[in-house]
Amino acid sequence: MRSGISAYKNYLFILFFLSILSNVLITVSSAQDNQLYLYITDNDGYPIEEVEEEQYFTVSVYTLNEIQVPTWETNVALKFNDISFIIDESAEVVIQAPVVNFDKIFYITASKEGFNSTNKTIIILNNLSKKLDISTVDVVDGGKLFSVYVYDEKGEPVPNAIVGISSILEESDETDDAGRAWLTAPENKDTIMIIAQKNGYVSDNIIIKVNIPQHWWETFIKSQYFPIIIAFIFLILAIIFVNQRQKKSIFARAKEISDNKTIEKFNKNEKSVTPISNKINEKTSSYSSLTGPVRIKSNQDSKVEEIRISRYRKDKEIVPVDEKKDETEKIINRKKKQKHDYDWFEGKDHIRYEIDKITGEIDEKGMDKWYEGVDGLKEKINEKVKNKDKKKNS
Repeated sequence: MRSGISAYKNYLFILFFLSILSNVLITVSSAQDNQLYLYITDNDGYPIEEVEEEQYFTVSVYTLNEIQVPTWETNVALKFNDISFIIDESAEVVIQAPVVNFDKIFYITASKEGFNSTNKTIIILNNLSKKLDISTVDVVDGGKLFSVYVYDEKGEPVPNAIVGISSILEESDETDDAGRAWLTAPENKDTIMIIAQKNGYVSDNIIIKVNIPQHWWETFIKSQYFPIIIAFIFLILAIIFVNQRQKKSIFARAKEISDNKTIEKFNKNEKSVTPISNKINEKTSSYSSLTGPVRIKSNQDSKVEEIRISRYRKDKEIVPVDEKKDETEKIINRKKKQKHDYDWFEGKDHIRYEIDKITGEIDEKGMDKWYEGVDGLKEKINEKVKNKDKKKNS
């Protein structure tokens, strides 16, 4: 009997325990269904746990159903930095991080009637606490591409930072995941300032030197051989100048000597021509004085009477001789080539003497005018000689 009662009590105890356990499980289950959860993202929708001061971030609240699928809740009250916000039908609220003097932890609390409240922490970063650090070469060549690395204060590469050259807006690049950017050095500046910037970071700058490419003539001028080459060129020019001057002096002297010789030769020719012209003038004047016939009496018995008709010779024209050598020589040669009627006995010192020697007659008064007026002087003399031979034979 007692054993049956004991078994009955045990059975009741088990039932009571099961009922309590079921109530607890139901309570826990209902509590889980009404639990609110906070979801914090940046402007791009990525979940974050920290944000820089004065930057915006988005807060949403959700619950989980039986199969752990989230449901976005509305009409949820939020509190951040003692400021209240309400999540409306958009199921989210955008909040701006406050300005802080140092990195600071803030709590975001979410509550809704019939749901269990929740809270979550977010770190607001002070901008001065994160600095950019530029690393690159000290000297670059103008017109060449060079790389720039950007790190934070911990030495970690900073991606998406804007790197550029001061005063050259078009020359900029964005760092990759390794914090590396590429720039091209200008060719007209010997120093440049490189600047790195990114939101939430303190910008950094660095000054580097640029080797400006030189043109070939600039390199030549700065060469140690340039003064030597210039001196050599001046020496050549001086030699050419002196040679030209000497040639000009030699030519001038040669012309002067040639002119002097021409003048001297002309003067000699003028002296030799003057007596001939005087004789011609004398003969002309003597011929003009004859008004009648001239008769010559021979010492022999036979007499030869000749009638002479005086005629004037054409006065010879004395042409002024130019000082130039070639003109003087032309005149002299022309005179030498002139032919006379008495060329057959040319070269004798005295024409009358030669004729008297042939004829045996001397006419001192008539001089040599006794044979004037005939067409052929040579024929007349030959006739005289023949007549003399006839007289001797008779």
